[in-house]
Amino acid sequence: MNGVSVLQLYRNACEALGWIPRRLIEEALRRLDEGVNPLIVKLPTGYGKTSITLSMGLACRESGAGWLRVIHVLPMRSIVDDVEFRLRENLQKIGLAEIGVYKQYMGSPMTPFYCGRGIIVTTLDTFMMNLFKVPASEFRKLIELGYAHYDIPRANIYSSAIVFDEFHLLSGLGGLSEELKSLTSTLAAVRALCEVGVPLVISTATLPEILIEAISRILRRAGIEFHEKNILRWGELRDRSFEEYRRAVKVSLEVIEKHDVMKILKESHGRRVLFVANKVEKAVEIFRKIRQNLGVETRVTLLHGRLREDVKRQRVKDIDEAKVVVATQVVEAGIDKNFDILITDPCPLDRLIQRAGRIARFRESASGKIYVIELVDDEPYSGVYSGELTKDSMNALEELNGSSFPKLEFEEVLLEKMEQVYSRHISPSSLLDSRRLRILIDLDEQPLLGREDAKQALTNLEGFTDSFGLVAVFDASEISKGFSYEFSVGVSENMARKILGSEGIVVVRSASVRSLGEYINEAIKDIGEFKLISLREDSIKKLLNKKEPLTISLLKHGIEGLAVKRIDPVEGLVRT
Repeated sequence: MNGVSVLQLYRNACEALGWIPRRLIEEALRRLDEGVNPLIVKLPTGYGKTSITLSMGLACRESGAGWLRVIHVLPMRSIVDDVEFRLRENLQKIGLAEIGVYKQYMGSPMTPFYCGRGIIVTTLDTFMMNLFKVPASEFRKLIELGYAHYDIPRANIYSSAIVFDEFHLLSGLGGLSEELKSLTSTLAAVRALCEVGVPLVISTATLPEILIEAISRILRRAGIEFHEKNILRWGELRDRSFEEYRRAVKVSLEVIEKHDVMKILKESHGRRVLFVANKVEKAVEIFRKIRQNLGVETRVTLLHGRLREDVKRQRVKDIDEAKVVVATQVVEAGIDKNFDILITDPCPLDRLIQRAGRIARFRESASGKIYVIELVDDEPYSGVYSGELTKDSMNALEELNGSSFPKLEFEEVLLEKMEQVYSRHISPSSLLDSRRLRILIDLDEQPLLGREDAKQALTNLEGFTDSFGLVAVFDASEISKGFSYEFSVGVSENMARKILGSEGIVVVRSASVRSLGEYINEAIKDIGEFKLISLREDSIKKLLNKKEPLTISLLKHGIEGLAVKRIDPVEGLVRT
C-alpha cells in the first residue's frame, strides 16, 4: 500500500483507545496491506470488526493510502446512526476529529454524492443506486425531471475502499423474496469493484459457506482470482485473550412456550432483557403487555423500523438505561449493546446467532440466558422468513434445548448447525438471478448506457434491492409546524398502498402541484416548499392501479411521500 500500513494504524489506535489488539483483526489488516482483494472476514459477534473500518478511515489522511474515503455499507438505516456515532467518538478520543464521518441515507444527506473525505456510513439501497447510475440524492429529479449526475457518486465509489458489513443481512438470504434482489445486486457490485481493484472487505459473523461459494463463482467467471487467502475464518489463528473471556462466560438455551414470557420478565431480578420480535406489531404488543404487567416504573424501550426518525435516534441512546428493550431485527447487527437475557421469536439460525450476540457481549458479563419461543404455527415468521429454514432451524435448536455452553462454544455449535440447515435447502447455483445480474453488469460496464437506461432498469427490475420501494410516511401533525424528514417513517410498498388507500393524503412539492391537476381533492396546508394535499378517490385508484412501483408513480407526480394524521411518538406507525 505504498508505504501506508493499515495494520500499524490499527495498533496505534488500540494503544490510544486502550483496546486489546485482536489477533485476527491484525491478520485481516495485514492481508489488506498485502493487497488481498476481496477480503472476507468471518469472525465472531462482538469481536470488534468495525475497527477495520476505523483503521482504513485513519489511512485516508495518509498520502499513498490507495483510497480517498471508506464507504461502510450497512443493511438497515436504523443502525447507521449508531455506527456513525461510535466511529466519530473513537476518532475524537484518538485526537483525529478532523477525519470526517458522514452518514448518507434518505433524510440524512450529509454527503449526497459520497464526496466526503474520511468515512461514509451508508445503507445498501443508497449504495446500489449510486453505483448503478441512479444517484439516491437525485432519485426524485431522475424520475420527475429526467436528469441526474450519476458520474459523481460513481467516481467517488471507485476512488474509495468499501466495507460490506453483515453481508448475510445485506444478501436477504433466508427471507421470503424469491428474487433475492439484494443478493444479486451485491454480487454484481462485488464483481464490478474487484474487476478494477477497489479494495473490498466483506465483514460478517454468520456468512454461510454457500454464499462464499457464490462470491467465488461470480469472481472466477469474470477472471478474478479467488483463493483461501481471500477468506479469514475464526480458528485460523488463536486469539487467547478473546477465547479466555468468551469461554469464561456461560450461556444457556431453553425453548419456551409463549405464555412463559411474562414469568421470565418478572423473575429477571434487575438483569437486562432483550426481547426480539419478528414483526413490528408483535413488538408493540409485547411492549404494551410489559408496561401493563410490570408497571410504568419499569424502564422499557421499544425500538423498531417504523418509529419516526427523531424518536428512533433517541431510542438507540435510551438503550443503555433501559431494563427491558423490545425490538425487531434492527438490533441484529451494528448496535453494540449488552444484555443478560434474550427472549426471541423463532427465526433462521444465522439471525439467532446475531440476536444472541447481544447477550453477555462485554467483559463484565459472567453469564447469559437465551430463550427461544417454540414454533407452534406459522404466525411468528409468516411474511418475514422462509418457513422451511425457520422450521429446520428450530428442529436443530431442540437438540440443544436445556443445554449450557461457554459462549464461544455456543456460537460455534450454532454456526455448524446453520451450515447444515442452509446446505439442505439452498445451493449456490440457485442464488443468482442471471437476467438481473446481466443487466446490472451491463449498466456498470457500458459507458453508453446512461441515466435513462438506469431509470428503465430500476423500473423494470422493481429496484436494485429488496428494500426498494420504501415510501416516506410523514406525521402531518408535526410537519404542519415545519417540514422535516425527522417526522417520517419509511414503509414497504404494500403498507404504503394500504395507507394511500385509507388516508389519501400526500406531501407534494409546491413546484409540482400543477402536475397533479385533477388528482387534487383539497389543499390542506402550505408547509414551506411543500403542500399537504388530499387526493380524489378516483385519483388514488389510478395511482394504485399503475403497474410500476408505487414510489416511482408518486415521484412522477412530484409527491414526496404520504401522510397520516399522527404517528404515535411512543409506539410508532402501527397498522393492524
